[in-house]
Amino acid sequence: MTIQYTSFAYTESYCRAVDVVARERQYLGATEGFPLDASFSFAKTIIENNLAQYFAIDNNQVVGWCDIIPKSYEGLGHVGVLGMGVISEYRGKGLGTLLLQKTIEHARNINHLEKVELDVFESNSSAIARYRKFGFEVEGKRENGRKLDDVYDNILLMRKFI
Repeated sequence: MTIQYTSFAYTESYCRAVDVVARERQYLGATEGFPLDASFSFAKTIIENNLAQYFAIDNNQVVGWCDIIPKSYEGLGHVGVLGMGVISEYRGKGLGTLLLQKTIEHARNINHLEKVELDVFESNSSAIARYRKFGFEVEGKRENGRKLDDVYDNILLMRKFI
């Protein structure tokens, strides 16, 4: 198992990993992955701009990812948005912690980033605990922010100054 910076060589595998986690309908806002061409475009943006994205690789396949992408609107570029996921068979092995640590270290080197924000479903207690361990704090809550399969979940808005 290795943690490494994003590369085009892993874009298809990353695309599959996002789809697998999204189809669990529990952890990501999306319920299915993104098209491959959109994933290549995303990778191109990350690589060309030296943005923070790391993969957990096992047997030459992406089994987890973490990224911090700066907001693009004028006046918001000092804020990065964190996204991450780990395929179910690899959870509970410390990969999320390793990915988050490496990605935050990289984001600190992007001079204009001062703050990292994320949205997390309140039912995802293990992710919330990991974020708190890294110094993230809740700064708001969207009550019943998600309704999926007739079940509501609150969305916690968390942040960390870096």
